[in-house]
Amino acid sequence: MRRILVPTDFSEEARNAYEVALAIARRTGAGIKLLHVVETPYYTPNFSATGDVMVGSNGMEQVYMLRLLEATKAQMNELIRSYPTNGVQVVHEVEVDRPISKIKRTIKDDDVDLVVMGSKGSSGFDEFLIGSNTEKVVRSADCPVLTVKHRHENFEVREVVLASDFKREIGQAIEKFKLFQQVFGARMHLVYINTPGAFESSANLKQKLEHTAQKYGLQNYTTNVYNDTMEEDGILNFAKEVRADLIMMATHGRTGFAHLLSGSIAEDLVNHTQIPVLTVQIK
Repeated sequence: MRRILVPTDFSEEARNAYEVALAIARRTGAGIKLLHVVETPYYTPNFSATGDVMVGSNGMEQVYMLRLLEATKAQMNELIRSYPTNGVQVVHEVEVDRPISKIKRTIKDDDVDLVVMGSKGSSGFDEFLIGSNTEKVVRSADCPVLTVKHRHENFEVREVVLASDFKREIGQAIEKFKLFQQVFGARMHLVYINTPGAFESSANLKQKLEHTAQKYGLQNYTTNVYNDTMEEDGILNFAKEVRADLIMMATHGRTGFAHLLSGSIAEDLVNHTQIPVLTVQIK
């Protein structure tokens, strides 16, 4: 792991995400980029983050944007001063753009290995890094996304839950899950949630989970079949039972009408659990 991206709106949740990113960077030797995207109520391409004004902007827009950029850069500097880096290389960027577009472009251009984001969850949808914007990054990012809600002063991962249907597609994400497990030396609990609507025998499911573990060379793991009425509830209940520090899930990243029809358990978990969630998009 070499590059970690932390989008920030300077909220408490975003600060929590930065603190977790620093803990991961210390373990992996990765560098961090802090990114804040200034999105005006009337998005305009007439400004750059350096304060340069392009042709076509009016006086009121100039004053508003220059003051906003000045205040934003001061907030960024204060954030960096607030947390000791202990040798972690931290760079920062303030840009005028659409948040999701800039985050996706930064992931690609900077070859980002991990995005760490703050989230309030299912309430307060009027802020930058919560609700639909977090879900959009989870759904569309080409690298793993770690979503954090609460402060973790000493971020440690000892017990990890990997929830899946363990079909072939999981192979696209398993190496990234293994890497995160290895960084912390954690125990991985593979779990299949058995629901009334898609019930399978425990013996068959256990065999499927063990086959997955052997196929991908997993170590320090357990295999589990957990019965519940709904998949999301089952994952949350199982995670509580094993006192999980992290939930890992793959997401298909569906968008538009297909997403509305199928829903996304990974995105629902990001909204509803207090446990950090690591998601990896599979095609």
